[in-house]
Amino acid sequence: MMKMVLILLGFLLGIPFCQAQEPLPNVILFIADDVSWDDLGCYGNSDVKSDQIDALANSGVLFTNAYLTTSSCSPSRCSMVTGRYPHNTGAPELHMPLPADQIAFPSLLQDAGYHTIQAGKFHMGPSVKGAFDDCREGRKGGPGGEGQWLNTLRERPKEKPFFAWFASFDAHRDWQLEAHERVHDAATLSVPEILKDDSATRQDLASYYDEIARFD
Repeated sequence: MMKMVLILLGFLLGIPFCQAQEPLPNVILFIADDVSWDDLGCYGNSDVKSDQIDALANSGVLFTNAYLTTSSCSPSRCSMVTGRYPHNTGAPELHMPLPADQIAFPSLLQDAGYHTIQAGKFHMGPSVKGAFDDCREGRKGGPGGEGQWLNTLRERPKEKPFFAWFASFDAHRDWQLEAHERVHDAATLSVPEILKDDSATRQDLASYYDEIARFD
């Protein structure tokens, strides 16, 4: 995990990792939507069912000093794809597309020989799409948009390393859940002190956790 992160940083900084003897690693970035950092088991939430994410955290590197540049959807994504603060990207507000003169880091991976993939929620503007060789924006295959993820990997050119930007619509209102996806019991949840502890809050919290579990 750490090696993958270091190599990705190396590409962004222009370090010639491509001259190394070892093959370049594949890299997958998973992004949830509207999930607070402390609403995962690996960060101490004992109510939410996030077993797969917790397992990745336990076997890899858990970030404990990472910070969000802004608590808004598209500006946050534009920060991630450029490595810049919202006031420097040219897209500081919700629904603003990233200007074409901004460099999206997947394009640097393309230059280094990577096949780049995007599937699921996009929300960064048309200029970023060129940074992905395979761009499958939208909710295809499920309300979380995850239905295209495996297809992009199966259909990729196998002779190249790949970078995948897999962005889920979960967990985002309105809640879209089938009966079998309701896995949290509203009556047993711990309601945060800042919220009113009543049946409506508990059911809303359970539905939110259910969408996190689906993302997991």
